[in-house]
Amino acid sequence: MNALPQWTELAEKRGLDPLGMQNSGVALYQSLVPGISNVTLRMRYYGFYCWLSDAYARHEGSTDFDDWQRWVRRAEALYALVSSAQGGETGVGGIDWANNRLLRGEAEIDFIEAASTDPNVNRYLRQSMGVFGGAYYSQMVETGLFIGGDHGIPKATAARGINAAGAFRDAIGPQVEALLIAKIRSARVTREELSLLGSIAPSRIQEDSPEREIYEQVLFPAGDSVTVSGQSRHSTLLLLLGAADALGSRPDPDDIRWFLFHSADLDLPEALERQRLRWEAYQSHDLFQLAAAGLLGWAIALVSEVEGGLELGEIGAEVEFRLRSSDSVIADRTWSEFRGDLRAEDDDYQNWSDTLSAKRHSAEDKVWEALRLIAALHGRIHRRPELAAEIAQSFPLDGHARSIRTELAWFDKQEGRPVAELVSDYLVRRIVRRHSWVAMQKFRRQKDYTFLFEARDGRIAHRSDYLPVATTPRLAPAVQFLADIHLVGPDGPTIRGQELLGLNP
Repeated sequence: MNALPQWTELAEKRGLDPLGMQNSGVALYQSLVPGISNVTLRMRYYGFYCWLSDAYARHEGSTDFDDWQRWVRRAEALYALVSSAQGGETGVGGIDWANNRLLRGEAEIDFIEAASTDPNVNRYLRQSMGVFGGAYYSQMVETGLFIGGDHGIPKATAARGINAAGAFRDAIGPQVEALLIAKIRSARVTREELSLLGSIAPSRIQEDSPEREIYEQVLFPAGDSVTVSGQSRHSTLLLLLGAADALGSRPDPDDIRWFLFHSADLDLPEALERQRLRWEAYQSHDLFQLAAAGLLGWAIALVSEVEGGLELGEIGAEVEFRLRSSDSVIADRTWSEFRGDLRAEDDDYQNWSDTLSAKRHSAEDKVWEALRLIAALHGRIHRRPELAAEIAQSFPLDGHARSIRTELAWFDKQEGRPVAELVSDYLVRRIVRRHSWVAMQKFRRQKDYTFLFEARDGRIAHRSDYLPVATTPRLAPAVQFLADIHLVGPDGPTIRGQELLGLNP
């Protein structure tokens, strides 16, 4: 089964979460940017789907779920064709199919078959409920735009959802709306009609329009009735605008992660500082899991050197030997001394992270970077009680879950031991054994074979290499949403974005 979204480019599968640590970070960032996900790629889809629901109720009204499904799939296929014809549109479901279809040069495009659910034809998307069901519906429920409806047909909410539908309707105008409905019904469209429908494209939100204001209210809810998740989204997006202002650019996700990680001395309002601290806790955890995965990569490399693999005791002995061989002075210091001697600067964390996730270094070459990163994070949290408190709050001790909190608690109890001895023990007990347990759980529950090494006659034998990978915390689509509604431009916040930040333009 391929669970990757079919409307995005496929890439090398690296995010296997072999130590079961990434889920803790994912749970945190989901609460930091609720209402936006890694596959909700354009803001205007929110208004388009609200309109689609309202138009279905007005012009179709069938309670048959198959009719609703057909309506959604035809609308999405048409949206992809319009976006392709406009050119330069990104983040649109089915855009590859649409690009290829337009290359045929047909005067009239019949997309009845492409919008069907027949697995034997070339469809715009394989998901049965398209981009709506696969990506947007759950996030639109989160933002109060959609609710579950009768007969299994979801619908736009009576207040916010219908307001968004009306704003989209007014933005495209009655003639375009009538044409859009007709083309969804017929599932046939000419080149000229695609051009006439151009105003529905994702990038066509007008800067001075009620539609744009509606989307801003969705992203930045205010008032006494704002939910906890709505306030969290509001705070995170303000932090993103702040990062764009400080950097003087439209920031990419890495820029934002490091900006929020290094900005503990910013003079932020209390609510925003609390949110920034949560992002720092997330980044600290993600850096730790990256370092732990680097140690896993080294363990895999060690067992691959010996035909038939190594026993657990042999792995531990080899780890200790190689650490002492590469740097006997540090290897014989206690973990507490090693941690205390580190004076990590802001750039060090980023350099260690870049090295661990790069392909150009061998797993063994990265070991000391992984250990320095772990030690630096350990020291950072010891020196920052507010960060330690946030990590305790954000990463509860829950069953078998692993996080930076559980791992540093182990290091706290071992910090009087020599580095080489401690790391040897950690790698065997909490890296190699942990991966075996995680992979076995995935195999039992999901029938997904993710073992990177296998046990053969009491020995650990190499099966597959692993390159550490960071998690992806919804920042790219969040920035795109801000750009879609004219709050961020190439040089940072727009005038309206500055107003939201309380800056003088």
